Amino acid sequence: MAGSSFRSLNMTSKNMSLVLGPVLNLVVRLWMAQMFLFSAAMQLSGADHSNTPNIYACFEDWLTAQSLAQIVLLSASMVFAALLAAGLASRLAALVLAVFSLAAYGFDAGQAQNLLWALLLLYVALFGAGPLSVDALLARERPQKPESKFSNLLQNGFLFALRQWLVLVILLGVLEPSAAKMVPDFLLQHSFVSGFLEQKAHFVMAVLAIGFLLPGFLARPVAGLMAPILLVMAITTSQAENMYLAALLGFIASSGPGLLTFDHWWKLDRWPSVDLGPDEDVPHIVVVGAGFAGLTAVSRLAREKCRITLIDRHNYHLFQPLLYQVATAALSPADISLPIRTLFKGRSNVQVLLAEVTGIDRENCQVLLGHRRVKYDRLIIATGSNPGYHGKDLWEQQAPGLKHIEDATYIRSRLLAAFEHAEDAVDEASKLAWTTFVIVGGGATGVEMAGALAELASHGLRGEFRNFDPAKAKIILLNRGPRCLSAFSKASSKACEKTLNALGVEVRNEVELESIDVNGVSLADGSKIAARTVLWAAGVTASPAAKWLGVEAKHGGRVPVTSRLSLEDDDRIFVIGDTAAIFTRKGKLVPGLAPAAKQAGQYVAKVLVAQMAGWPPPKPFSYSHQGSLATIGRSSAVADFGWIKISGSPAWWLCGLIHVGFLTGVRNRIAVALQWFWAYLTYHRSTRLITGLDKLNLEQ
Repeated sequence: MAGSSFRSLNMTSKNMSLVLGPVLNLVVRLWMAQMFLFSAAMQLSGADHSNTPNIYACFEDWLTAQSLAQIVLLSASMVFAALLAAGLASRLAALVLAVFSLAAYGFDAGQAQNLLWALLLLYVALFGAGPLSVDALLARERPQKPESKFSNLLQNGFLFALRQWLVLVILLGVLEPSAAKMVPDFLLQHSFVSGFLEQKAHFVMAVLAIGFLLPGFLARPVAGLMAPILLVMAITTSQAENMYLAALLGFIASSGPGLLTFDHWWKLDRWPSVDLGPDEDVPHIVVVGAGFAGLTAVSRLAREKCRITLIDRHNYHLFQPLLYQVATAALSPADISLPIRTLFKGRSNVQVLLAEVTGIDRENCQVLLGHRRVKYDRLIIATGSNPGYHGKDLWEQQAPGLKHIEDATYIRSRLLAAFEHAEDAVDEASKLAWTTFVIVGGGATGVEMAGALAELASHGLRGEFRNFDPAKAKIILLNRGPRCLSAFSKASSKACEKTLNALGVEVRNEVELESIDVNGVSLADGSKIAARTVLWAAGVTASPAAKWLGVEAKHGGRVPVTSRLSLEDDDRIFVIGDTAAIFTRKGKLVPGLAPAAKQAGQYVAKVLVAQMAGWPPPKPFSYSHQGSLATIGRSSAVADFGWIKISGSPAWWLCGLIHVGFLTGVRNRIAVALQWFWAYLTYHRSTRLITGLDKLNLEQ
């Protein structure tokens, strides 16, 4: 169990580094390029650079001022620095600049920082510039080649030597000067070592260095812990050397410490693969649904000696909380989805089936896929939910909901087509109807859609139409309850409505719908809103899992389950996520949120692991609410954690970080972060595509 805990810690730090690693690589490349460009410019201009790091000082004895050789050398280094910053031919550029730094360090005129620069550049030369580079973009067009054995040897040798060198330098920081004679003399003559000796770094750094970094035990999380400590020391002591050391530790945390480590020897840097024979008798677990709940359960169970079949009617995992951004042209569908097979390509005991479940034969323990049957020993149903129209299913044609990628792209086309029709409208009444948008439902989805649509109209389409002003579009949010975001606190709801009003959204609370048709909505009070575009965000209903199982559905079509998330009369079948009626200790229905689904998936996996190992079952499931988030518009959101409530710009940044962290796949995290940053600077919506015009059925 201890090994599993250590492995989990290593894997968690690895997942975090998948996001932070590319950013660190980009920062270091820009940082080093700036150093070389600045130093070369100072050298060419003949300015006084005695108080700044100068890479070229070592060449001054044989390069006369403004000589052709000096100009060629400095110009070449500036070209390589520019390539490094862009990430183009970055390995070669970093290697050349590392040679410059090492040459400068080898001469008496060189400065100690040049050694640290050389180490940072050698890392880039060996491992590349990462995803945030021109090299990465060009590599997509070429077939991927595996790293050569020589390259792997260099990488692992460098990481091992770097780790030991860092341990030595960190230990010098806690040794008394009198004990410093125990280390090689060449280290003691440089300012970055004496700086460490003078400030007497904390004893904990020495413990971490000797106990963890030296043998490579939990090297990723430990390096990730030590890096910010050194960064704080660099800021508080104004010593840049500590910042360079923090960057080197950050590289170890992001790329890993290499193969010459305790972690690799004991397989703590990866989950051991499960190799099963074709006829080996192990439990067969079938999981229906590749949402948050299903994927979380499969990810944990894939480490055990069992066969897993994951069934979904789509070949991708979708991050539903950001669907509204696809619907309002802020993101592409590919940015919030990832092929399921990609997630489990290294797990030979996991099979993925693209199919639609039509029923479940509980008596014979089989899942029905049309004419095909898949037998199970244990079954997990995590099929999520669909838009619910409270018995008014005919409204779906005029007011589409938002649950799938197809819904988002359809809504995007309807919204953009509405503006196109308004441009071509022949009278003011028609133009007004096309530029009036009604969103039914004041929950998180409705609020986020209203805010994003208001920004699209006010900023994203500015200056693109001639016969009307998109900023004058009328957006109406209809809410049945007394306030928006009823699951949030009253303070958060008030902040939300205030922000929506500032964006130009008209919020109407305590409204009852009478009907919805192609011309708009009719309200129970007899009034009518003329609108050619109506969107639905007023509730969901569970998938037809209850019908498959032959049980009575409750609470919006959900399947009632026990405290261990299994059926009352069949402990071989588990239902989780939005499909299950799960209650908290206080008797409240667990909300349909991603964290709740992941918690349920983790719990069911623990139950099954205990059953397969013959251990006592875990305690009954207990939901831990981690807070609620809603992004309202540009630089505005609400975050309600119960004990603390945040709104405005801080909540917006927090929502962005949490959403990016929850995304599946490094590419998606980076793509979404860059898209948001670009949109934040320019207000530009890059995916304004109208597709499926033949299906829109929008008559003028």
